Amino acid sequence: MDEAQGNGEAPADNETADSNVAADGGADDILREAATREPKPWRMTLVALAFEGGLGALASAVGWLLNHRAAVGMQFTAESAPRQLVAIVWGLAATLPLLVALLLLDRFPIGPIQSVKDVARELIERMFRGASVLHLAVISLAAGCGEELLFRGLAQAGLARLIGGEAGPWAALAIASVLFGVCHWLNTTYAILAMLAGLYFGYLLVLTGNLWTPIMAHAAYDFIALLYLVRPNHLVRSSI
Repeated sequence: MDEAQGNGEAPADNETADSNVAADGGADDILREAATREPKPWRMTLVALAFEGGLGALASAVGWLLNHRAAVGMQFTAESAPRQLVAIVWGLAATLPLLVALLLLDRFPIGPIQSVKDVARELIERMFRGASVLHLAVISLAAGCGEELLFRGLAQAGLARLIGGEAGPWAALAIASVLFGVCHWLNTTYAILAMLAGLYFGYLLVLTGNLWTPIMAHAAYDFIALLYLVRPNHLVRSSI
């Protein structure tokens, strides 16, 4: 009887091992299929538009409830068009220092900067494979509008009004920038870099009093940075 039981256990163990191998093989097949699956960049673009547009809508709605206009300085009348155009041009020009910083960090990834490059490379490969220039432009503009309405238009400008006094704008700038960094947390170094970018965008708002300036700086930087980081990896299509 004992011998029969011993002989009966071996097939059970073999079946378990075979099941584990089959499961591992199935997981590998799933990962391989995901890696080779045809990318759907328009789906990613629609998700980004929904998310970033939701941030902008949330900022506008909360601002309305608090009697605060998140679209600081932005006007859409014929009379204000020259001033709005100047703010937009300043935003585009303000992209230059950010691009210089990007080039330096990319060429000289000292210390923890290398980990940021690794995280960025992984995200880019996962999110932007197969995207066209148009997709990247739409996503960048959506991010510029949605995030600047929330972090600069609502958080920074709203806190500046709440705190008041000469220190109000600067305290609000610091708080909103820290919040911006925390909300972009991929790792500690990335969050610090995002916080510094938030300080820069926030200072543009303090300097010009018009949200168009940080919006355009943010959107233009995202777009050029994505092109710079994505194209060498052949993840983006040349066609629109």
